Amino acid sequence: MKSALIVAVLGAGLLAGCVASAPNEPTQAANKVSNRDLEQAAIYNTQLAVDALRKNNLQEAKDKITRALDQDSRNAEVQAAAGLIYERLGEDRTADSHFSRALSLAPQNPSIQNNYAVYLCRKGNPERGQKMFLEAAANPLYRTPEAAYVNAGTCARGAGNGAQAEQHFRKALALNPRNAEALIQLADLELEAGNHLPARAFLERYLALTPATAQSLWLGVRLERAMGNSQAAATYGDRLKSQFPTSIETRQLLDSERTSR
Repeated sequence: MKSALIVAVLGAGLLAGCVASAPNEPTQAANKVSNRDLEQAAIYNTQLAVDALRKNNLQEAKDKITRALDQDSRNAEVQAAAGLIYERLGEDRTADSHFSRALSLAPQNPSIQNNYAVYLCRKGNPERGQKMFLEAAANPLYRTPEAAYVNAGTCARGAGNGAQAEQHFRKALALNPRNAEALIQLADLELEAGNHLPARAFLERYLALTPATAQSLWLGVRLERAMGNSQAAATYGDRLKSQFPTSIETRQLLDSERTSR
């Protein structure tokens, strides 16, 4: 089961949303700008850059983060935002250098640790990525360490290490038994291992917490089929076709029904 790695929100001062006007940006009337003015302008431009990134306006994101870096390159979260933007631009070496710089400036910032780890896992360095996720999870400043454990599990699973992934997902659940992503991932892992009753228990807990997705309903179909419960499998299948008629999972269901005839 594929799962997206979760990028942590950076500092509230950067990502709280765009303000109405730039705080004390340089004007023609100003011959000299204080460091404080530049720091505030960098924060403002980073807000604009991240907002543009969310809207997939990559050129504007690049322009704004370039300006922010010119104004205050020693702000760790400005550097981290640059890493996110340059990754989206496909400029991996530049992205890595910004993430590295951010971490050197703020080595104990758990959001930066998490986001650099996301980058490392995406770029084929799962061992280092998992190590950094675990450092973020152990950081007492991190308010949601279970998210780092889920990311570590996703990273391990993407690298083909299901046993390690299971350990990470279970640690996430130990911290937050209502973590839906950990539940659905464990349900899928247990199904893969042929442990049907635990898989069903995890899936039922997941469905009690959050609306069904195409992935979770298709998992239900496969699980109930594996347990020989054709009626329950058909119920999941009917929901999948009704609620997600154009999904990849529905196509897989229809293909499986045709081949079984």
